[in-house]
Amino acid sequence: MYTTKITSPIVQEYWKDQFQGEVLCDHPTFTLFLNDDLEEDSQIMTLEFPSGNNWAIINSKVAQYFKNISLTTLDFEKFVNILKDKQIFLYGADYIFYFPEEEKRAILNLHSLENTRPLTEHDAELFSTFESLSTEEDLDGAFVELDHWKTFSIFEENQLVAATSMYPWQDTQLSDIGVITLNNFRGKGYAQQAVRMISKAALQDGYEPQYRCQLDNTASIALAKKLNLSLFAKWNLISPESIKNL
Repeated sequence: MYTTKITSPIVQEYWKDQFQGEVLCDHPTFTLFLNDDLEEDSQIMTLEFPSGNNWAIINSKVAQYFKNISLTTLDFEKFVNILKDKQIFLYGADYIFYFPEEEKRAILNLHSLENTRPLTEHDAELFSTFESLSTEEDLDGAFVELDHWKTFSIFEENQLVAATSMYPWQDTQLSDIGVITLNNFRGKGYAQQAVRMISKAALQDGYEPQYRCQLDNTASIALAKKLNLSLFAKWNLISPESIKNL
């Protein structure tokens, strides 16, 4: 149905489980599913794969907009445009990245570095200082927290200059990553180093690191490339405002 460089069973099973239901249409590049057990904020959900294949899942409330549409000719672009005509919009896609198998093997062989260590609750004051030196945009966008499942840090001359954290994604074995480097210490490879070390810890515990960013976040996209992450798909949901229009 689609092709991807990501072969992890954890990844494959999670996303297939998210797109379970009655198949309303199944074309070479577009598959539409119907499921009335979707949560309110995921009454419309889409995945756009790098191969050009696309998935969408809706509930019966949304399906009513397609009752007079020929599903034999429905493609992803038409699907989105029909929703737009009804003032139903998607929130704004995220890129979803994972490490390919060869990169995971390389990460598991990494050696610990002297300037890198996990953070604990005993580092609260240190982390608070780091947050005060970070921008609100970075703090909101990266979602790095000391009390997450795992938090790692990079130090330069005893100063915390980069931090990364991860938490289990929707109670699964996917671990969602956020990372922040202080402005004055960027361009030194600290974000790469931090993400690799925290990913090693996650992989050792049987979790699959997941890296997400918005489509216009050029810095995060560049970091994904440097990390040799592989794009799995663009993921989108119904916008909160559009839920009111259903």
